[in-house]
Amino acid sequence: MNIDWELIRSFLAVTECGSLSAAARQLGVSQPTLSRDIQSLETSTGLNLFQRSTQGLALTSEGFKLVDAAKQMDSAAGLFSRLSSGMSTELTGNVRISANEIVGIYLLPPAIAAFRQLHPGVQIELVISNQVSSLSKREADIALRMFRPGQPDLVARHLTDLPLGFYAHKDYVKKHGNPTTFEDLQSHQLIGFDESMEFIEGAAKYDIKLVRENFALRTDHLLAQMNLARSGAGIVATHKGIAEKWPEMTAVMESVVLPDLEFWLVCHNDVQYNQRIRELMHFLGKWFEQDPYKLVSL
Repeated sequence: MNIDWELIRSFLAVTECGSLSAAARQLGVSQPTLSRDIQSLETSTGLNLFQRSTQGLALTSEGFKLVDAAKQMDSAAGLFSRLSSGMSTELTGNVRISANEIVGIYLLPPAIAAFRQLHPGVQIELVISNQVSSLSKREADIALRMFRPGQPDLVARHLTDLPLGFYAHKDYVKKHGNPTTFEDLQSHQLIGFDESMEFIEGAAKYDIKLVRENFALRTDHLLAQMNLARSGAGIVATHKGIAEKWPEMTAVMESVVLPDLEFWLVCHNDVQYNQRIRELMHFLGKWFEQDPYKLVSL
């Protein structure tokens, strides 16, 4: 039986995501295309792999028995892709970079422009997402992350630390005052995350108890948080190096020192010898040794 790997990849994505719509978003395909892939795989194998209901898809016993084999194929395909990429010695081709909204929109563009002037044969694909991209599955070749990676198969370089602070529009402070303690802060219009627990979990490490309802305005989009604050909607915790470039913004709660964000440059061990990836890693490492916000254009 000769089964197309893409069909197995679709099967694995559905099992991991739990629904066609979520799996389609993960793979970057349409839901009808993914549905056809699953039907084709069931036809090829002669097996009913999923039970369909109004609640979505659930693995049948036959489908469940195939999951481990599909994961092994996915791991092998990722290894093949990384190793073949790592053998390249030419300074041409694509490099895929993953970064969150702040880094991808404000910090990376001048660095990428400068690198491309030196190496015009290298094409850059920039993935902007606040979710962590999988370097093992080649969702990205290089990632810029706000935490130190723990996986042993990743190569990481600490770039610098990025200072954070509380900021609000000057008009907001004139109207509502400048809080001086966390108790004061909770009576203000706070801007925070919606589904992400990042801020709440970070505060808990410093014995600061916050719950989702403490935030009057909630969104997981970092740029939306910033622009809500710039519109006078409330107080946001964000990058000092960016907020201080906006004349309408002012620091609040300056007596409270927020922990800096760690800033890491990461790639998979299997691709570190790829010349274009190695050159870009080295370039970004040198670039961010200086002030990361120096050339930020707002």
